[in-house]
Amino acid sequence: MSRNLLRLLVRRHGLFVATSAFLLGGFQFLICAAVASVDVAGALETLMQSLPPIFQALASSQFFGGFSKSGLLAFGWAHPIAQALGAALAITLATQAVAGEAEAGTIELTLAQPLSRSTYLAAQAVFALMALAFITLAGLAGTFIGQRVYALSPFGPGPLLRFGLDYLLFQSAWFGLTLLFSTWGREAGRVALPGFLLALVSYLVHVIGSMWEAWKPLVPWTLHAYYSPQEILVHGAAVTKPLTVLFGVLAVSLAGAWWRFRQRDLP
Repeated sequence: MSRNLLRLLVRRHGLFVATSAFLLGGFQFLICAAVASVDVAGALETLMQSLPPIFQALASSQFFGGFSKSGLLAFGWAHPIAQALGAALAITLATQAVAGEAEAGTIELTLAQPLSRSTYLAAQAVFALMALAFITLAGLAGTFIGQRVYALSPFGPGPLLRFGLDYLLFQSAWFGLTLLFSTWGREAGRVALPGFLLALVSYLVHVIGSMWEAWKPLVPWTLHAYYSPQEILVHGAAVTKPLTVLFGVLAVSLAGAWWRFRQRDLP
């Protein structure tokens, strides 16, 4: 039954997962193309000099790795598009796992089969983590292939894989938190909204905290504080703490979702 459920999830969400993977891989490949073919660094430095100080601080926080080729390629992973593609997939899969199925009236039919609630939730989590791993690998492949095609060599396989783990757990943490919301909800829209708002608030607090001292104490409480493409790829920062924190958020969220799902009435 669990294998049947996984096959059902592949049929239901496979196109969405494949499209997300294609977009993320293509975006990273295009970043390599832009860095290799255009004087992006010179254009950005000229633009920076014409901006007001507050916008210069904002741009500096986004280009933490500098305007070198490696810094610009790392920015491709810090870009909101790269983050949004993974977050949209994570939040959507978590939303549909319980609340979406309850709203559609299909979860009762599924659990009427010889399938325990624990197995059902585990299958949903396994599929989502595999989907997030797939788009992570697609994005890394886009960067790696783009570097080869355009004769760029800032990042080797080792740094890319270490960063890939950070990206995977970063997006998996959004899945875990939204799944926890989903086990309390009965409408997909009402569950997706807090998931997206939480991701947006985390991003905004992290950006503002990088510019204003008054907000800096809030930064460690955001998930974005533990997602650092420039530090990992450009400066070779250790990933032990970010991976530990993100994995902890994922584990606690999944445990809370499992507890709640076993207790709740259906639908």
